[in-house]
Amino acid sequence: MKEVDPEEVSRILTRLKTVRGHISGVERMMEEEKSCEEILLQLVAIRSAIHKVSVIVAQRYANTCIIEAIDQGENRQEALNKAIETLMKLN
Repeated sequence: MKEVDPEEVSRILTRLKTVRGHISGVERMMEEEKSCEEILLQLVAIRSAIHKVSVIVAQRYANTCIIEAIDQGENRQEALNKAIETLMKLN
């Protein structure tokens, strides 16, 4: 198995902490009965942050997991099809 890049993991964790902060913010906003517009803007920020995490993890998947599966003898086409199916679920 390919070695994990600590910088990459750190970037992912930082983004996830940002998402957690945004979610806590939305919870507070709901309790404080903030406007729908303000809440929706925070939800857009959450979706954007999650998308960024998804892109980083998808790149990691393409650069490590698929190559590793092929190196370990998995059929190349099967590995690619599986990856495509998984990545398509992001949308």
